[in-house]
Amino acid sequence: MHRSALVVGLALAASVQCAPVGMAPRSAGLGPAEAREGPASLPDGVARADAATVLAELPPADAGVPAPDEPSYLENTDHLERFFRTLEALEGGGPEEHVRILQFGDSHTASDLGVSVFRKTLQTRFGDGGRGFVPIGKPWKGFWRRDLRVGNSREFVPSKAKATAPIPNPNGVFGLSGVRMDALAAGASAWTDVGVSFSRLDVDYWKQPGGGSVDLLVDHVRVAQVASRSPTAKSGYFHLDVADSPHSVEIRVRGDGPVRIFGMDLERTQRGVVVDTLGIVGAQIFTPLRWVASHFDEQVGWRKPDLVILAYGTNEAVETELTDARYERALTELVKRVAHAAPNASCLLLGPPDLARWNDETEEWATSGRLLEIMALQRRVASALGCAYYDQFAAMGGKGSISAWAAEPEPRALRDHVHLTKTGYADVATHFATDLLRAYEAWRKTEATPEDGGTPEDGGSLAEPTAPPNGARDP
Repeated sequence: MHRSALVVGLALAASVQCAPVGMAPRSAGLGPAEAREGPASLPDGVARADAATVLAELPPADAGVPAPDEPSYLENTDHLERFFRTLEALEGGGPEEHVRILQFGDSHTASDLGVSVFRKTLQTRFGDGGRGFVPIGKPWKGFWRRDLRVGNSREFVPSKAKATAPIPNPNGVFGLSGVRMDALAAGASAWTDVGVSFSRLDVDYWKQPGGGSVDLLVDHVRVAQVASRSPTAKSGYFHLDVADSPHSVEIRVRGDGPVRIFGMDLERTQRGVVVDTLGIVGAQIFTPLRWVASHFDEQVGWRKPDLVILAYGTNEAVETELTDARYERALTELVKRVAHAAPNASCLLLGPPDLARWNDETEEWATSGRLLEIMALQRRVASALGCAYYDQFAAMGGKGSISAWAAEPEPRALRDHVHLTKTGYADVATHFATDLLRAYEAWRKTEATPEDGGTPEDGGSLAEPTAPPNGARDP
């Protein structure tokens, strides 16, 4: 396990009281969390649908490889060699590690409607390594994620970086997902009911001078006490093995000091792919730049990703005062920050989907010209810094596609001409996953082809990837 050293060296002052983990939920002794919420809130455009339908299993994406003559919207695939090597090792029964993917982004990512299809497609092919990073409690109003029901008492207060915060922000300690949960009062409770199986649980929290302690409950049974008091402020992680099944996880504050929770990582013992959904509604590339850089390094380094996806652009395209120069500088800085935090990971910029604005003169919806400019800047930065690029805009059909999708009898886009429906996100994610798998298969064929007369048996091998220009590190 990549976190074994962290778990051994936690110095949590935690006293673990053995309890049956993996038991069926019981109603007795729930305390402040007794009044659980009803069905989880759903994203805009989905709330009107039948809850049972929305929360049901999403239709599986095709995990096969498309025909060679079908267009691909994945660019700079040579920059994915490191990631492809980890997939190949996973398929070949190599080191006992999961392949981990982190996707940072805005509301398109935050909904998890597309990421969940992407996750399922890769896990169908390479194995289910677990659900990945999820919150404990509700990070914002209307939060919804497939397979999760979340809630917390009012004493637990969520917070994230404000758009007006400086860059860098000395107070930007928000964890991996960019949203933290703070509480002080005894009895404050935050919980997440997980509808899919996991067998490894790691709580991600903040250690600090004077920090308080919490009780950790699994399936409503207290299994550990975790103390966050530490001479220095830094990230802390508490590991627990549980039965491989769905579970309810809850944090209860003991009231002996402030507590800050970032979330938890859910994985499985069996090897496979793990995809973390790390989106925030309204986020831009500036959002993670408002997090403390050393803290970002801690959090991303803890996950040890093999691929980091940056999925921004929509909110930048509607910001009228954002210049090309400022955007390109910020995106470059963010890519380099990712490279520093995860030097062994590949990088991919996921371009935004189509975005239309209403034109009063023509009285019709038209694709945003600024969106096309943002995409051009993204391509330039991706090429310069050694990242792959995926064109969601083209995968949808290009200009006018979101308007066409919104006008369909069963719409694939919402009437705001910004966001997609469940089906729309699934379609785009299926394109993305399929193009990625096709590029992987093409790489495998190239890898197996002898170069310079060599063969795998006699020592022939592929050349190392070309270093990116300007001394930038290939993330």
